[in-house]
Amino acid sequence: MSESTEKTTLALAEGFDTVSKTEWIELVEKSLKGRTIDDISSALTYEGFPLNPIYTKGDIEELGWGNSYKNVMSKVRNELNKNPENNGWEVRQTYFQSDPGAVNEDIKTDIAGGVNSLLLKVTHDTNSSDHSAAIISSITDLEKLLDGIDCETNKITFIPYTSAIVVASMFAALMQKREIGLNKVSGSFGGDPIGMLANSGFLQGNVDEHLKKISELAAWNIQNMPGISAFNVDTTAYHGAGVTETEDLAIAMSTAVNYLRVMVSNGLSVNEAFKQISFTTSIGMDVFQGIAKLRAARFLWSRISEVCGVKENIGSMVLNAMTASRTLSKRDVAVNMLRSTSACFAAGLGGANSVTLFPHTNLLGGESKTARRITRNTQNILINESSLGRVVDPGGGSHYVEYLTKELAERSWKTFQGLEAKGGILQELLSGGIQEMAEKSWKSRKINLDNRNEPLTGVSSFPNLDEVLDASSDVEKPKIDCKLNPVVANDVSLLGHDFASLIKTASEGGTAQSLSEVFSKTKTVCDPLKKHRLGEAYERLRDQSDRWLELKGSRPLALIICLGTQSDYTPRVNFSKNYLAAGGIESRELNTDPLKLKEAIEESNGDLTVICSSDKVYSEALETTVKVLKSCGAGMIVLASNPGAKEKVLRDLGVDLFIHAKDNMLETLSKIAQRIGMG
Repeated sequence: MSESTEKTTLALAEGFDTVSKTEWIELVEKSLKGRTIDDISSALTYEGFPLNPIYTKGDIEELGWGNSYKNVMSKVRNELNKNPENNGWEVRQTYFQSDPGAVNEDIKTDIAGGVNSLLLKVTHDTNSSDHSAAIISSITDLEKLLDGIDCETNKITFIPYTSAIVVASMFAALMQKREIGLNKVSGSFGGDPIGMLANSGFLQGNVDEHLKKISELAAWNIQNMPGISAFNVDTTAYHGAGVTETEDLAIAMSTAVNYLRVMVSNGLSVNEAFKQISFTTSIGMDVFQGIAKLRAARFLWSRISEVCGVKENIGSMVLNAMTASRTLSKRDVAVNMLRSTSACFAAGLGGANSVTLFPHTNLLGGESKTARRITRNTQNILINESSLGRVVDPGGGSHYVEYLTKELAERSWKTFQGLEAKGGILQELLSGGIQEMAEKSWKSRKINLDNRNEPLTGVSSFPNLDEVLDASSDVEKPKIDCKLNPVVANDVSLLGHDFASLIKTASEGGTAQSLSEVFSKTKTVCDPLKKHRLGEAYERLRDQSDRWLELKGSRPLALIICLGTQSDYTPRVNFSKNYLAAGGIESRELNTDPLKLKEAIEESNGDLTVICSSDKVYSEALETTVKVLKSCGAGMIVLASNPGAKEKVLRDLGVDLFIHAKDNMLETLSKIAQRIGMG
C-alpha cells in the first residue's frame, strides 16, 4: 500500500519527426503561389527590428544572452509564482469627475461589480480647469471620497496632480481616524515628480525638494505603512506623446534609478528603496508586443536589482498596466472596447499586477454607467471565465514571444544606458531631449498613419459617417458643483516639515494649501510633452465635416462617376467610398449614359467628382469623360487610380488629384477639404 509511484513526464513532441526551419519555409512557400517567405516578412518595427513569419529555437539563440537571459526570466517566473492562490490580476478602475461625492458613488458601484483596486486622480487646486480629477482640499473631502470604502481589501493608488506628500498625509490621517491598522492597507501614493513635470511642464517648488520629501515618505512607509509605495513610475504621458515601446521602457528604468539614488542618498537601504517603487505603463493594441513589453520590463528591473545587489526576497516588480490613451478614438467609439480588450488580454498574459481600462466613451466628455460596467466585465470575463490568470507567464517558451521580449529588453537597455550617459531622465527632460525623442518617434509613426499602413478601424478604415456622437441618455449628466471646504482665515498652520507633522496638520483639518508649505515658492518648468492620439488628424477632418453639416444641412458630397460595367467599376467605387468617408465626405454613384452625364451632374450638385473604373476602360473613355466634366463645371476632378508615369499627362488632361492604396491618404484628403472649402 505504501508502494511509491513516480509521475510520468509527457514529451509532447514524442512521435513527431523533427522538422527543420528550411522544411517549414518550403511548406509555407507552397501555398504562396510563386512568392517567397521574404515577400510576407514584415518591415522594421518602430523599435528597429524586423518581424518574421516563422521563429524557431535557432532564432532565439542567434540573439545571444544565452543562459543569462534564461536565468533572469526563470527568476522572474519564480517571483510571480510565489503566490499560487493569486488567480489573475487586480481589476482596477479610475475616475473622471471632480466631485468627491460623485466619485464615491461610482466606486461603490464598481466594487459591487468586481473591482478590487482603485486608481484615484486627485488635485488640490480648487480652480483647476481639469475636471477629471477629484478635488481634495482637506481631509474632509478625502473622507467624502472614501466614505464606506473598505481600504483594507481594496488597493488604493493615487495619481496626485500636485504633490504625493499632501494626499499621503491626508490618507494616513484618515486611516488613523478610522482606527485602521496602517499595515493592513496597500497601494501607492503615486509620487512621480519627474512624470508630473513631463506631463504638465510645471512643478510647484524645486524638483529636488519633491524627491527629498517623497524619500522621507518612503522611509515613513517602511516603518508604518509597508504595503503602500511612495514612488510610482508612470510613463503613460511619454507613451501618449509618441515614444516607442523600447523608449518607454528605457524612460521607466531611468526614472526608477533616479528615485532609487535619491532614496539611498536619504538613508534608505537598497532593499528598502526597491520596495518603495511601483510602475505604471501603457499597453496598446498589439497583443504579442504588449505581452513582450511587460516581460521585458520585469527582465530589465531584475537586471537592475542584480547590479544593485538586491536580495532575492524583496518580492516581484509591481507592474500596473493601462490602456494606451493614444489608441483611443472619438469616432466609432464602440471599437474602443475591442482595443481595450486586446490591451487587457496582453496585460493579463504579460503578468501585470493590475489592469486599468478606459471607458469606451471616455473621449466624448461624459461617464457612462454602461461603459464603466463594460470595462469591469471585460476583465471579469477574461479572469473568471477565460481563466487567463491561472498560468504564470504563459508566453514563456514561445519562440516569437521570447524573440520580442529579448529584442525589446536589449534595445531598451541601450536607450537606458544612453539616457544615463547624458545625465539621466531629469536632465534630458529639462534640456528638451525627451521631448525631441517623443516627437521624432511620433513623426515616424504618423507617416504610416497618414498613408494607412497602420489603419485605424472606424477612423481611417471603414468609417461610419452616420455615427451620432451625442452622448446617449445612459451618460450621466455632470453633478451640481461640489461644495468644497472653504479655506478659512484661521486655517491650521504647519508646525513642522517632517511627515508626522504633516499627518497631524491634516488630521486637524489643515488644507492642502497649508500642507504644501513644505515646498518653496520656486517653480520648476520645462516644455510639456505634446499629447497625441493615432486618429487625431482624421478626426479633425471629420470635425470639419460636422461643421459643414451643421451649416449646410448635409455633408460634402462626392459624385462617383462609374464607367463601364459593374465588374469594371465596383472595386474602385468601394475603395473610394471608404477613402472619402475617412475625411467626412459622402459619396453618391452616378451610373448613367455618357450623353446624360452633364445633366446628371448639374442636378446632383456635388462638391467634387471621382472617376472609377478599370484601367482598360480608362484607356478607352477617360479622356472623353474628363472633357465632359470640365465642360459642365464639375469642379475638382479626382481619379481613382495610381497614375505612375502618366501623372503629368493626366493632369494636363484635367485630373486634379489621384486616390489609390499607396498614396498619402491624409495629405490627399486635406487637399480635397481645402479645395472644396471644408476647412
